[in-house]
Amino acid sequence: MKKIDIFILGGSGILGKEIIKKLLENNLSVLNLDIKKIKISSNKYNFIKFNLMSNNLIKNVKKLFKIYSVPKIFIDCSYLHKNIVKKSSFKNLKKSDFDKILKDGLSSELIVSNYILNSMKRRKIKGSVILTSSIYGVVAQDPNVYKNTGINESIAYSVIKSSINSFVKNAAVKYGQFGIRVNSICPGGIINNQDSNFKNKIFIKNYKNKVPLKRFAKASEIANIYEFLALKKSSYITGINLIADGGYTIT
Repeated sequence: MKKIDIFILGGSGILGKEIIKKLLENNLSVLNLDIKKIKISSNKYNFIKFNLMSNNLIKNVKKLFKIYSVPKIFIDCSYLHKNIVKKSSFKNLKKSDFDKILKDGLSSELIVSNYILNSMKRRKIKGSVILTSSIYGVVAQDPNVYKNTGINESIAYSVIKSSINSFVKNAAVKYGQFGIRVNSICPGGIINNQDSNFKNKIFIKNYKNKVPLKRFAKASEIANIYEFLALKKSSYITGINLIADGGYTIT
């Protein structure tokens, strides 16, 4: 059995890649679980294809434990497909779409996280679990940001992220006595040139006007926070939904 320090779900995304780099700098072994493979030059980096939409989630996690054992750190930075999110505005919300979004974007994440938490407890592993939320799990989406952009709000996205925040608080209470810390990070907008929103000049202008720092976050800046919450420097922090938004939520 190969011992791995960290499982990271969704590590092939814009944010996930930066998180992996930060953790490898700390000489930690990392297993990236994603449907898309990325190359990282390190003998401490590992990849296994993992589909969060599978109907055999727990079975697949059990297989991972047989190969790599239970990690002391679990990070979920999985990401929703933009086309799914676009189907969930107040204007066009349908039950079939909403049910699929909740299943693929929320329940799957929380089922995996919950199983790993219970596995850490059973093995008496003291560690850290970090989920990824959003500022839209804390505050409402500002319609002025989307004004004249052709971009709609996504109520399903907000529901998912606020649910993650609630899960974090309750899990922190449940597992704190076993030495397991549970937190989430709530980022504001992160630069992503692969996202069609970043080709929309009006959206970019509107968003920056809302942010006191007048810019979007770099993925590496947000990755620094995951690094902090994963390591012992944050050993007395649990149950927080840490906002990193350049001041967006204070305006």
